[in-house]
Amino acid sequence: MKAAVIKKPGVIEVEEVPTPEPADGEVLLKIETCALCGTDQRVLSGEKHVDVPIVGHEITARVHSLGKNVRGVREGDRIIVQTVIGCGRCQMCAEHRENLCENTFKAIGYQFNGGFAEYMIMPKSGVDQECLIPVPEDLPAEVGTLIEPLSCCVNGMNYIPMEDMEHVVVFGGGIIGVLNSLVAKATGVPTVTIMDVSQERLDLHKKLGLPIDNLVNSSEVDPVEWVMDHTNGRGANAVIVAASVKFLVPIGMKALRRGGHISIFAGMPKSDPAQSIDLNLIHYNELNVHGATSSAYREYLTARDFLVSGKIDGKRLVTHRFPLEDFNNAVKTQADPSTGALKVVIEP
Repeated sequence: MKAAVIKKPGVIEVEEVPTPEPADGEVLLKIETCALCGTDQRVLSGEKHVDVPIVGHEITARVHSLGKNVRGVREGDRIIVQTVIGCGRCQMCAEHRENLCENTFKAIGYQFNGGFAEYMIMPKSGVDQECLIPVPEDLPAEVGTLIEPLSCCVNGMNYIPMEDMEHVVVFGGGIIGVLNSLVAKATGVPTVTIMDVSQERLDLHKKLGLPIDNLVNSSEVDPVEWVMDHTNGRGANAVIVAASVKFLVPIGMKALRRGGHISIFAGMPKSDPAQSIDLNLIHYNELNVHGATSSAYREYLTARDFLVSGKIDGKRLVTHRFPLEDFNNAVKTQADPSTGALKVVIEP
């Protein structure tokens, strides 16, 4: 089979490698589509370490063959892949919150070879955890790849009473910021605002016709002043920090109304993650501060239902498609804002 193989940091070659055979309890998947994400860029450049030479975790696939003793899965099933695989022994895994596994979860494309290939193995631990999630035959494969990142946004929103929200502000206009915004709209939030310093990104959102109420260039306005001016001086109900920029957290807190929610969705640079904040803002304004990391089974189901029902239109989010042979071009396209790329998919 062909696969995009990391030879060394920054060097990826599409080459022939042996097609894996499913062992006892494993499942061999034939990849339909696998999308690139921001973390993949960090891995491919060598900034972030993984244990495998083949990455990719936003996957739509079909079950090709089964190892012995596999139950609940049939050849030909059309599925998407849950990325996170927990230890199966801790309390968090018992609660089906494998993304918070107390023994550190493993993940497709990180500890197990991923989907930038013609075939991949779902390990027994993933099969047992039901990480092969069925999707309808008529769901476009490229839209199926959005279920994984969308599920992460659903997970982050779980901590916020969305039915009470009037105005949600999202810092960051990349695909994750967009997906967070679309989850807010799909759950009935009347006003959703994206703030980003890139006018190119904001213009792209407008061109794609995304149902976002306000697209604000935060390099041209003071974010807190803008929010206050557009909320009668009360502030936003919730702020989602969907960009890995740590100083956005205290800014977001100042933009909240009393009793508001801030979700630190994006991870910050591990080399320098600390940021000073005014703790009295939390104390006196009774602010709610949440984290968000990956997702688990129930969030995948919600994300799948958003896309299948059409509450979120995934088709317009996929802007570029590349064959596996053109993998390196796809990576360059995603990394270059001038290309107008929002979501880039690889079709083996």
